[in-house]
Amino acid sequence: MLLLIVLIYLCFLSNFCSNVFFAQSMCYTPPMECPNKNITFWLYTRANRKNPHQVLATNPKSIQSAPWVENAPIKVLIHGYTGHKDFSPNTEIRPAYMQCCDYNILTVDYNPIAREPCYMEAARNTELVGKCTAQLIDEMVMKHNFSLKDFHIIGFSLGGQTAGFVGNYVASGRIQRITALDPAMPLFVTTDNNKKVDQSDADFVDVVHTNALGKGKLEATGHIDFFPNGGMAQPGCKATEKLSKASCDHDRAPIYYAESIITKIGFYANKCYSWITYMIGWCELLNSSEEILFGEHVPRNATGAYFFSTNHSSPYALGSTRKYGKKTRHGNN
Repeated sequence: MLLLIVLIYLCFLSNFCSNVFFAQSMCYTPPMECPNKNITFWLYTRANRKNPHQVLATNPKSIQSAPWVENAPIKVLIHGYTGHKDFSPNTEIRPAYMQCCDYNILTVDYNPIAREPCYMEAARNTELVGKCTAQLIDEMVMKHNFSLKDFHIIGFSLGGQTAGFVGNYVASGRIQRITALDPAMPLFVTTDNNKKVDQSDADFVDVVHTNALGKGKLEATGHIDFFPNGGMAQPGCKATEKLSKASCDHDRAPIYYAESIITKIGFYANKCYSWITYMIGWCELLNSSEEILFGEHVPRNATGAYFFSTNHSSPYALGSTRKYGKKTRHGNN
């Protein structure tokens, strides 16, 4: 017994046990009950871009007094693992929308249940976040005369998977558009479509893959799936002291999407039968040279797998291509 006490003392003295205890105390999965104190919602518009307004599903005044831009789209941004309201994809996409348009940007913050080192719990908590986000949307639509067609859900990484749960839980109708930015792969390799983002979650689901088989999924699950530079690795990405190469590849998804909102030349993508067909170079044989825009302005009737190339650094868009896989005069190395 004395030896055990000494070992426990030495363990805490070395900080190993205290770190493990601290990690376990902060890693948890709350009950599936909404509203939830760990999930908050913040409205940004051009009028209050530096002073977000907190919106509460259970507080009608917080909805009524918010500085909504009337008859404007409501872009719902959902962060991923370790994120918060001022973390990707908000840091890239929110300023782009502010520059482009006078929209309502509703940011979901679930940082208390998505912190490091609790990935397993954070992944499980995506369903709760989706459910509570859907509750707020239903409250706005059914009691405050908002139109469901104005909502566009945009999620990055775990947020991409969360977006699918939002679509599953909304009771006031059907979400028109969900955009999943490199939706997370770990713990979402499943055949159950109710447990991963897929085309059943909204009228139109567009997905972009930038770190497939790493942090993100290779599986095509949207009405349309984009694979920039093949979808696995992105040009210009390399490991640094602060960022792994995989993280850089993963982070390009919201960066490309943000640029798509304001670019004047656009990301033009070509259709291919599948990712395998692209990898073996058979796309030209099996598909036409038709081009469509990736990102914010994607045509809603487009379906299938699309591929495009990017620059190594910002601006990433190359504009239109005259022939599949070749850059135009807009490109640079």
